[in-house]
Amino acid sequence: MCEILAVTWPEPRPFAAIAPWARALEFYGSGRFGWGVAWTAGGRVRVHKDTGQLADDPAVDGWLGAVESRHFLVHSRRPTLLSTIQLADTQPFLTQDAALAFCHNGLFRERDAYRPQFAGRLRGGADSEIGFCMLTDLIEAGAPAADALAVVAGKLGGNANLGTLDADGAIALFTRHETNRFWTFGAGDARVAATEMHSPDGSLFRLIFPDARDRSLIDGSVLL
Repeated sequence: MCEILAVTWPEPRPFAAIAPWARALEFYGSGRFGWGVAWTAGGRVRVHKDTGQLADDPAVDGWLGAVESRHFLVHSRRPTLLSTIQLADTQPFLTQDAALAFCHNGLFRERDAYRPQFAGRLRGGADSEIGFCMLTDLIEAGAPAADALAVVAGKLGGNANLGTLDADGAIALFTRHETNRFWTFGAGDARVAATEMHSPDGSLFRLIFPDARDRSLIDGSVLL
């Protein structure tokens, strides 16, 4: 039941500009068991994560709200397994060199088949981290992020919405999710992608983005 929000601006804007969208996505999407945001700054990807709710995180109205970037990737969490509510499983995940952030909504069907392969690198218990390890191996081998996301989804199976943000500000997205579709659209001068809160009745736009234009469902991989 996790949700993903990705935003790009033509010029740097503070996180406070998208916080109301992220807060509403968390509320209506019931993703209240951890949240995080990745952004670009100084040629690196930065991440802030908390095991609680965005709505209760004092950083949002404090230092984080003032952070400016052209690129943000937000994840709000409702894990399939409540035993994985810990910081190690909170997303977005970030590579050690701060070059790439990754987040996932869904459930990887083949997670247990691949868990032993990555066991020595896993810090938490969520299936999403297995996808993160697989993804980083593919990218290190030279695969573009959008292609790597498709491979991860294909190998691990199940419903999945995936997103990455790299140090250059490129946001790659992939979707293969039957019950939580992924949309792109314009909102003001921002380009936005968001999952629809497991509510395929237009509520994403009715409740959060009523003025969204150029609405389009993502089909497979896309760069935002």
